[in-house]
Amino acid sequence: MPDNTSCSTAAPGPDPTDIESIAADTALEALSNERRRCVLRCLLPVDNPMALADLADEVAALENDTGTTDVSKADAKDVYVSLYHADVPKLAAADIVEYDQVQNTVTLTRNAAELRPLLDVADDWPP
Repeated sequence: MPDNTSCSTAAPGPDPTDIESIAADTALEALSNERRRCVLRCLLPVDNPMALADLADEVAALENDTGTTDVSKADAKDVYVSLYHADVPKLAAADIVEYDQVQNTVTLTRNAAELRPLLDVADDWPP
């Protein structure tokens, strides 16, 4: 007689009633870029909106494997420009982040929870 109990010990996925599902292609496109993955790594542990300038400092620090106080102004500016013009708009269009242009802040949407398992896989992927 078949056993209909679940064999999985993994934590349950996001509650589909709480979030809209992100299309697989959209999620993979969002995570295909290292800088966008860094944005998510910086925002996931934060509950409040993060200023875009602070996010740029955090991403630059991750990319340079250093602390935020050791990031050069040039590196931080380059990351800021990239986030402002390319990466944050792409994540916002995918409904992964919300960008408040008035406050100049970035916040994860509830949909971002769906990307955590994919982000973990991308982190473990060989370089």
